Amino acid sequence: MSEEKTLEQVLWDSADAMRGTMGAGNYMNYALGLIFYKYLSDVTLERAAETLIQDNGDDPAALQTLDQRQDAYAKAYNDPELQEDLLISMNMDYRIAPDKTFTAFLRQIGNHTFQLVDLEQALRDVEQSNPDLLAHLFGSVNLQSTQLGPTPQKRNDVISSVMTALGKLNLSSHQGDLLGDAYEYLIATFASDTGKKAGEFYTPQPVAKLLTKIAAHGQENLQSFTIYEISLSVLIKKFSAPQTVKAA
Repeated sequence: MSEEKTLEQVLWDSADAMRGTMGAGNYMNYALGLIFYKYLSDVTLERAAETLIQDNGDDPAALQTLDQRQDAYAKAYNDPELQEDLLISMNMDYRIAPDKTFTAFLRQIGNHTFQLVDLEQALRDVEQSNPDLLAHLFGSVNLQSTQLGPTPQKRNDVISSVMTALGKLNLSSHQGDLLGDAYEYLIATFASDTGKKAGEFYTPQPVAKLLTKIAAHGQENLQSFTIYEISLSVLIKKFSAPQTVKAA
């Protein structure tokens, strides 16, 4: 298994893979979409491992890594006598077949058999597995966009590089809101480009916390009060959409 990296390192590497093909505001959509797909895939493999340990008595020591879980999930899923019971016990709100997990795609990338159309179908399959909840979930991830490259092979190579970079992230070890942290890092790192295109403005979290502490100073005895946080960029641009922040 590849060396694990922090969320920030992985996001920087994935952005590097797309640098020169599109602006930050666009590759954020690809990074976030693929991170979320990896999250859904990794949760699927984790749930499958838990089910196989509990229901089938599989050895927990043999189901520690994503690769081990991938093999065990594929074996059980492809067994007609086990598949239905496995899926019922997993009790997921969506379904990802073992040949379409993020781990399976990484293996295909490694042996040069990965095809972008298979990933595209995998994203659609997730949406269709629960259309009431997940319709258009990956609508912003356009894998046929010429922004990824002028030819199908170039687009295939770019997404392969992005997925390889994201594959070094251990999602189960990340503490906090993964997508929220990823979005915050991307918009903080590439704010100038993103802001121009998306009209979004960003106040670094440490600055926002400091301003909140300053505003709350001396108000400790009050049961509650309201602080309106407006980003510094918004103030400069002389327009605002204040967000209400409750402070106890």
